Amino acid sequence: MKQTLTFFGVVLLVGGCLPSPKEDPSPQGFNGGSTSETKLHLTELGDPNSLQKALVIGNRDYEYSPLRNPINDAKDMTDSLVNLGFHVTQATNLDHQTMKGAVDAFKSRLSNQEVALFYFSGHGAQVDGENFLLPVNNGEIREDKALKRNAVSAQNVLAMMKEANNGVNLLVLDACRDDPYSGSEKSLTRGLAQMESPRGALIAFAAAPGQAALDGEGNNGLYTSHLLNALENAKHKRIEDVFMGVQGPVVDKSGGRQEPWYQASFRKPFCFGGC
Repeated sequence: MKQTLTFFGVVLLVGGCLPSPKEDPSPQGFNGGSTSETKLHLTELGDPNSLQKALVIGNRDYEYSPLRNPINDAKDMTDSLVNLGFHVTQATNLDHQTMKGAVDAFKSRLSNQEVALFYFSGHGAQVDGENFLLPVNNGEIREDKALKRNAVSAQNVLAMMKEANNGVNLLVLDACRDDPYSGSEKSLTRGLAQMESPRGALIAFAAAPGQAALDGEGNNGLYTSHLLNALENAKHKRIEDVFMGVQGPVVDKSGGRQEPWYQASFRKPFCFGGC
């Protein structure tokens, strides 16, 4: 079952790190343009009656420092999770208001679920030990206080999931952390901050604290490309083993510059499809 809700906004692309290619065919479900009106898509896929719910966000067309792969990441992650039995809300190129709305809507779906999964591909940054996920309208973010007001706290997302869902909660962040917003007053702390995993949750970062995630040479970010490979054979495997299997290939491919990090706290083993 597929449902699509479309919101409209204006995105102005300017130069920055890891720009999108000049000739970049728009991924399926996305209508883009460098200075034209851009559609913000929220699409539901999979069985709506499933007790496994996921929100997958891919933010690519940033006003400052646009990226290359997050929409591909979101689409491919959605396909993978649907194959694992999830009902997925896929959201791309979200501004701050729409991103908060998508998270709030996700919370309303999580009562008495077996599994809740939140995945984000895009820019992330930390301030004072708190991690923030950036919406595409990051052009006005020029200092840390503005980041706190105009981005989504990863810690708050996890707390929301824990409050709404008594089952398993999975938080997966593939965030490019190099130069995520402009301004001379931003924090010089590189990478995302370590987060404590509450009971019944797993937190996975594309890179260890203090490292930047690489965008990759293909259609996906380096971390997400290997995570997608691992999820193809994830059924009936312990979730810790699935994420452990991503670490070695990413470290090797990056020449040691990027080492995925995860933390889990479960009372009993958890496997997609049962252990």
